[in-house]
Amino acid sequence: MNVVKHKYIIIGAGPGGLQMGHFLQKSERDYLVLEKNPTAGSFFSQFPIHRKLISINKKHNFYEEEEFNMRHDWNSLLSDDPELRFTKYTDELFASADVLYQYLQDFARKTEVNIAHGTVVKTVSKQSDGSFHIATKEGPDYQCEVLLLGLGSIKPLIPDEVEGIELTTNYDELELDKERYVNKRVCVIGQGNSAFETADYLSDTASFVHVFLKRPLKMAWDSHFVGDLRAVNNSILDMYQLKSLHAVLNPRLRKITRLENGCLQTTHEYDYPHSKEPGTLMLTREYDEIICCAGFKWVDDAIFDDSCRPATWNRGKYPSLNTVWESENVPNMFFIGGAMQGNDRQASSGFIHGFRYNIRSLFKLLEERFEDVPYPVERKPEFEWDGLLDDMYDRFSNSAAMFQMFGVLVDVLVFSDDMKEVEIHREMPLPHVRERFLNGDRHVLVLSLEFGFKHFEESSITFLGPSDPNDTQCAAFLHPVVRHLRAGREEEFHFGDSLLGRWDRPHGEGGAVMSYHYEFQQWIEANLGVDLKLPEPVEGGPFRKWSKEEIAAWRKANEMEKPDYKCMRPI
Repeated sequence: MNVVKHKYIIIGAGPGGLQMGHFLQKSERDYLVLEKNPTAGSFFSQFPIHRKLISINKKHNFYEEEEFNMRHDWNSLLSDDPELRFTKYTDELFASADVLYQYLQDFARKTEVNIAHGTVVKTVSKQSDGSFHIATKEGPDYQCEVLLLGLGSIKPLIPDEVEGIELTTNYDELELDKERYVNKRVCVIGQGNSAFETADYLSDTASFVHVFLKRPLKMAWDSHFVGDLRAVNNSILDMYQLKSLHAVLNPRLRKITRLENGCLQTTHEYDYPHSKEPGTLMLTREYDEIICCAGFKWVDDAIFDDSCRPATWNRGKYPSLNTVWESENVPNMFFIGGAMQGNDRQASSGFIHGFRYNIRSLFKLLEERFEDVPYPVERKPEFEWDGLLDDMYDRFSNSAAMFQMFGVLVDVLVFSDDMKEVEIHREMPLPHVRERFLNGDRHVLVLSLEFGFKHFEESSITFLGPSDPNDTQCAAFLHPVVRHLRAGREEEFHFGDSLLGRWDRPHGEGGAVMSYHYEFQQWIEANLGVDLKLPEPVEGGPFRKWSKEEIAAWRKANEMEKPDYKCMRPI
């Protein structure tokens, strides 16, 4: 048998495979990318079906720093070539998928990623020596020590709990000829962007479109998760609330039946546990077509044999991963690309602008583990605290990795025993940092950016001003969080949020750090046992305290006694 051996094999030449391939190529590692199609990025030649991306392409951001501007470029992969920026390809805020497809092909060609096109993987198995054997349908088989899966979203999820679901049209089979839907009654099953993208597309043609949700709707503006429903796809929700025949409903769908007249009938239910007479309302409705947009799987069960079948969760949708994106049950099998959201459903791992940074961090961890190359470290001997603080504030104000992978990728500052030297590790995954540093004896500071809406009872869409300037624990929007790790203990300091995501100093440069600079230094002194010889804080600032008379007048006008203190939005 002809078996070609490489240390690293990547399956899939989508954006995740290309990004990891570029890093391996740049470091001259022994690798190969296996791709079944004749072009890179082929997923985007078909999807999204309606060809409009929901990843933003914002070119003009006032600030000049390239790193800051990458925060708002959601489609570019990371490289040293300034021409390989997606912003060079189009000015559209929400570009066509055709442009991204062309960009990914250009990236593969210009970075010379080593791709074996036309290679269809048949089976992946694990050998007794721990290596992976990859059997293909035609051509040679392959063997590798480290397997990197950039398979992308593999196949549609089918809600098999619904009887008759096979009568529906799947998202990937959808016809775009609107003439087919003129004055037709359409039901769309799903609650993600593909479902609402489809509903919006048909809203000007179909007589009515009803979107059937499985659970209450999550809006990205409320959850701050880019995979939840985006405003660019929610006009059908607007039309429902304005009673324009279209609707977004949350029933329990039981059955789909084809009637003698050719129509499809849904049988669905609504529960009323708080009714005067609690019970269930059972309804049927006829549609001319039902479209299933229930999402995609990120793990292809068909290609793995029992020797290396990765564990999954959420009905097999996501791989179960450890803290470094490795399969939790198959050593040396790593998932890259959108599948990295298997251990992050809060930030941007499911999109290019998130997983490009995950992959860069994973590459550094692979170098450490398999090539004896230590994770990159910046050493600052005999550092000055004032300069180190400026470095922190600069990272908060410019880092695209911490900004997009909020609460996931962090900078780590490890201090020497005498507190005279600091080692800085950039963009490590936070759960891995805890495994690596939490129980040590050295003082460690961990820098991240995080949201804080969990502290508030109100929807974030009602939050139209800065958070409480007197209590940074009440910071709501994205804001810096600094953690102190040592001997199994973890303490936190929160800065206030910033409208522009800048924490520069002085304040006049656009940042928001100076309001909290003194308190932060006090926190460092208390936790790290150092003396920063702090100057007294300057009195004044933009916050004016109310007089006793003003407080009393407000309470009287709002018929409120002294309220219990809690995090509240400004009013």
